[in-house]
Amino acid sequence: MSISFSRSMRSLQSDSFRPSLATLVIASIFIAAWFAWLVFAPITLYATSQELELQRDGSLIVHLPVESVARLRPGQRGTLEIPALPGQSAREIPVVIADVPMRTQNHLAADTIKVTSLAGPFPPTATSGTFKIAVETVSPLTLITRAADQVTVR
Repeated sequence: MSISFSRSMRSLQSDSFRPSLATLVIASIFIAAWFAWLVFAPITLYATSQELELQRDGSLIVHLPVESVARLRPGQRGTLEIPALPGQSAREIPVVIADVPMRTQNHLAADTIKVTSLAGPFPPTATSGTFKIAVETVSPLTLITRAADQVTVR
């Protein structure tokens, strides 16, 4: 028993595409929001080091990878976390970059920077701390493309 053509046309005319359209609109909004996050969300990359040398003048020499040092400038702020002594809590000292090796009048190695404390002199235990500074801010898409560039096809 077949359905007559007029009954099938009435069925198509009464069918509503609203649920499908609503689903398509909601999915499009989610995809657009995800793409906006992928392109515009800020992710801060940090350089860290535990190789510290306390100088006689009260400054601190920090050894970092050369590619990180190239992105740093005098006046940029960072932090130095000094581990806790028995019975005390760890301290975080705000620091500022005083000198970088790109300047011709200093004698710093290519992988070192000179920092000074913004909270008074460094304690003698500062050489066993961890230095941390923001190197750059990138988007998730930038991180993905950098990771893809590092993958080699064999």
